[in-house]
Amino acid sequence: MSPKLDLNYQSSSYYHELRRLLKDRITRLVILTFLIFTIICQFTSSSCAQNTSSQGRHATSPTVWGNAGGVIEIPQNGDEVVDPLKPRSSVGKVHAVFGEPNEVYERALKLHQAHADQQGHPMFVLRERLLSGLWSKPAFILSTMLSELAKPEDKRLKWLLWIDADIVVMNPNIPLDVFVPPSPEFNYVNMLVTNDRHGLNNGCFLIRINPWAVKLLSAVIAFHTFKPEVKLQYSEQSALEEMIEDTYWRKTVVHVPQYWFNAYPTGNRGDKAPRPHEFRPGGLQIHFAGNRDGKRPERMDTWMTIAEQDVAPYNPEVAESGLLEDIVQFWRHLSDERTRKGIKPIESETR
Repeated sequence: MSPKLDLNYQSSSYYHELRRLLKDRITRLVILTFLIFTIICQFTSSSCAQNTSSQGRHATSPTVWGNAGGVIEIPQNGDEVVDPLKPRSSVGKVHAVFGEPNEVYERALKLHQAHADQQGHPMFVLRERLLSGLWSKPAFILSTMLSELAKPEDKRLKWLLWIDADIVVMNPNIPLDVFVPPSPEFNYVNMLVTNDRHGLNNGCFLIRINPWAVKLLSAVIAFHTFKPEVKLQYSEQSALEEMIEDTYWRKTVVHVPQYWFNAYPTGNRGDKAPRPHEFRPGGLQIHFAGNRDGKRPERMDTWMTIAEQDVAPYNPEVAESGLLEDIVQFWRHLSDERTRKGIKPIESETR
């Protein structure tokens, strides 16, 4: 065989091998994930290369490093001198506020920043759209997570709490660390989520920083590409729900009471006790989801005014809020149920 024919033969062989690989769904997912990550890295790199002293509605404060036009991190004692008297947390807060200026969301963000400062939570804020629709949400969480995994293990955060822009912190005395599953019995848990009457509500959820979560978020981002026949009623929220209902993912996902960190406003029910999904005084925060009547700004304004006053009964210390007892009882009940059903301990899903 001549060299030319041999070269053509090899090229044809490589071409058919490439076609065979691209027919595999897992291979396509890996390639798409790599491309998404490359785009996100390019975005964040170019953003951070811009002038950090930019003026305008997203101008940074002295305690913030990063670019005001892209990703802002409010650090946990950041690159500054570490004060041993300040709290240190392994849980970061992740937000997104971009698009047209929104005074209500900016005001809510300031309350989150005050909470982060008080409890030592690093706070990551996306200021520019990454993907169309609501898909910037999982993309930014994934970007933040990959950035943490790139650090030495002893420098990384352990968990991220995603928080929608329409969530108002009511009690800054509650550290997010109280929601972390007890160790070592629940080291296998990778994600805490809540449901409302429509199913999953991902306005706020806690996710462990590890390769398991990277794969989950990558799958969520790629979901509507590889399963276009599935109707996603609530966009990326429905994609996440589809994924965590799958056998592979759901064994390390735990549904917790909604009032822990994703409570809805309390209805006008007189002196009746709040329902499981409703906020109760002393709780962490309120999520103003839905609001089809267009009155979300007014409702948020009312509750933010209360939060800014920092008054009883909305600001008890965490030990006096009743939340710790509820959390302990929840995990004890789950442990007892697993024992009663003879469920064997699950090996930590970190890979």
